[in-house]
Amino acid sequence: MDDLEVSRLNLYLDDVWVAKNGGRNPDYREEDGQRVMQQSEITIRVKLARGNAEATVWTCDLSHDYVSINADYRS
Repeated sequence: MDDLEVSRLNLYLDDVWVAKNGGRNPDYREEDGQRVMQQSEITIRVKLARGNAEATVWTCDLSHDYVSINADYRS
């Protein structure tokens, strides 16, 4: 398999195109990114430009508060 060509990578947070062709999308606006990050669920899409394949990964809140609350169970 060939190495990843970073210059072809694109990254989206929901409908916000954050990274374009391996760098910051010149049309990206911080307020759009902040709007998405306030949502309870976010879809992160990474386009590697390496063919037609997809995978779904589910994750959870790993904020400071979440970790602190769960650490209390062990104390």
